[in-house]
Amino acid sequence: MLLRLALTIADRVAAILPSRLAYGLADLGGDAWYRFAPGRRRLVAVNLARVCEATGRPANGAAFATLVRSAFRNHARYYLEMLRTPRYPVAQAETIVDVPGWPALFAAFRSGPAIMVSSHLGNFEPFGILLARHGLSPLAPIERIDPPELFEFLAARRGGGSHELVPLERALRPVVARLRVGGLVAIIGDRDLAGDGQPVMFFGHPTTVPTGPAALAIAHGAALVVGRCLRTGPDRFRVDAELIDLPASGRRREDIAALTTSIARHIESDIANAPEQWWGAFQPFWPDLGRDTAPR
Repeated sequence: MLLRLALTIADRVAAILPSRLAYGLADLGGDAWYRFAPGRRRLVAVNLARVCEATGRPANGAAFATLVRSAFRNHARYYLEMLRTPRYPVAQAETIVDVPGWPALFAAFRSGPAIMVSSHLGNFEPFGILLARHGLSPLAPIERIDPPELFEFLAARRGGGSHELVPLERALRPVVARLRVGGLVAIIGDRDLAGDGQPVMFFGHPTTVPTGPAALAIAHGAALVVGRCLRTGPDRFRVDAELIDLPASGRRREDIAALTTSIARHIESDIANAPEQWWGAFQPFWPDLGRDTAPR
């Protein structure tokens, strides 16, 4: 009951505040989270250190501490945007979300079955407003979180109601059905939640990534788009995406492996361009880091 009341109050406050004031409060919340959550701060730091080491950025010292703090601020902004996105005017979608390659993306999404793949980076939710403006409603599998009240609250606001959401554990059948009728599916592809994904090197260290997006694309001949939606300012975003060619050797297992590796390379590049917006860093990512980095 208290959680539901707190969420309702947060929802109403986020709706009425001017944009810059709302984002300023989100930054204050991110700063407090950074300061008072040492376990989470340690996890984010070890994850981002690997990104920085692989991309030539400082992995310690004042500049690195600023990057980690910025990650907390950006993650707080993500939650603010979850509340604000349902209220973005659809008629202003092109102002809110800049998509330089939109004509090509729209053609890919309308030509037959299509899969959008992104990582836990930036915020793809506002892109749903632009999709809705053009008559597109992707099906998006989402991970359940506890408590259930929080999951239901956030799910009701994701994509401004422009996505059709399905819990990840029962997503396969609806996803296949959507692709069979030439529809659009949106999948987050950086974290291997099932633990049975394909081994890859990611920023110089071994981990696994899910093979589902590649397997689905090859099985259904779907257009495969890998992209990112980064925040560029208060209530402003930019989408950059690339249409990926599907392997066609006819050897299904090898094609899935090759395409999965290609997806991982694109996601790695996207994260490298804006590591402070990679909220995947707030969860364990590389198995070799072990349990010592898990937040407590």
